[in-house]
Amino acid sequence: GMFDETFTYTMQEGQKTIRMYAEPIDLQTERVGVIFVSRDITQETEINRLKTELVATVSHELRTPLTSILGFSELLKSRQLENAKRERYLDMIASETKRLERLVSDLLDVQKMEAGMSVPDFKVESLYDLLSDLLEIHAGSTEHHFFHFDCDESLFVAGDPAQLRQVFSNILNNAIKYSPRGGNVTVDVTCEGDTIQIGISDEGLGLSKEDAERIFDKFYRSASEESKRIGGTGLGLAICKEIVQLHGGTISVQSQLGEGTTMIVELPMVDHVNEESSS
Repeated sequence: GMFDETFTYTMQEGQKTIRMYAEPIDLQTERVGVIFVSRDITQETEINRLKTELVATVSHELRTPLTSILGFSELLKSRQLENAKRERYLDMIASETKRLERLVSDLLDVQKMEAGMSVPDFKVESLYDLLSDLLEIHAGSTEHHFFHFDCDESLFVAGDPAQLRQVFSNILNNAIKYSPRGGNVTVDVTCEGDTIQIGISDEGLGLSKEDAERIFDKFYRSASEESKRIGGTGLGLAICKEIVQLHGGTISVQSQLGEGTTMIVELPMVDHVNEESSS
């Protein structure tokens, strides 16, 4: 009998999905042979998986804050509340609205980058000033984390200030979010040749080997229960990777489950004096 089957193979370069089917070759009324076809459908399968994940993720991430906003709005409309409760409900509505805004912004950023519309506006920036400003902001958002910063004040990078802030803000936010029991967050900046290496470490949940390999994939979420409870869209680090690559750099992760995570961003170093004199 003829067949049409799909198989998934694990190979050295990763998984491949192959569709295999057979068709008879008939000459008049006589069967003279069978043709077997093997077709690589890995890319199509991955696209379908991403579409499914997008719908599931966006539906969940939209529904949760919308439910809260609707519920608290109805309470404010239908009941006479004490001022303290009223203020608390308004704060919750504002918080959930900001969460929706972040989701929509992330989706728009991904769409712009995939369409090639996100062109950085390059300027020479003091890396020390950029990172110290962000650390001050994030340190004020938590009472359970202790921040350590080591960076030479003479280091400069060429990049879009808003996009670079987005990258490091996202990484710092993750360092806080995924170390719910607090601990140290260390930002260590070193140089090797013409490359600046920015390592941001935490003492949080850490990542399994599988999570570390896929953490920069769009919509990928860790399978661990603790990470699922914390929430997120799975878009932040994918956007960071796109931005860093647009700036001629790389981003990678070193992590061990239960022992924290280090995100490493490498960017080209620039000479502040030369850049200013040539502009």
